[in-house]
Amino acid sequence: METSTDSVSQPVRANIRAEWDWVKEGVDEILDTSNHLTWRPEDIYASCLSGESALWVSNRDWFVVSTFEVDQFNGDKTFLIWLSWTRQRGNAVAAEIWPFFEMVARQTGCKMIEVKTEHKKIGEYIESNLGWDCQQLVFSKSLY
Repeated sequence: METSTDSVSQPVRANIRAEWDWVKEGVDEILDTSNHLTWRPEDIYASCLSGESALWVSNRDWFVVSTFEVDQFNGDKTFLIWLSWTRQRGNAVAAEIWPFFEMVARQTGCKMIEVKTEHKKIGEYIESNLGWDCQQLVFSKSLY
């Protein structure tokens, strides 16, 4: 892997089979801290294995899982970062890697890049520090 001038190495697209042992640790941690996620670790594995999603890693310090969503009405494509994890919090990894993902989104013809999270602090961070706009908040209430 080529190291960027920043302290975080350049993201590379990775093979889920080769990285699964340590990636699963992060996936399990994410699931342990959420009451609303409906997928299982096996779903992440299968989605990356099939090519529906992409796994991006850097030196086994962090990973991102991305996919594309297409607007059913106008056909615009969105680069969705739907899962991310880092071993060490508070090191501004997001600030260093988002320009890379914005470049990938542009190169793949996306009109937008999105992150979905239930963690308000992550939303506040990317809005105030990375120049993102909040376009939608989703609140839900279980009926059972």
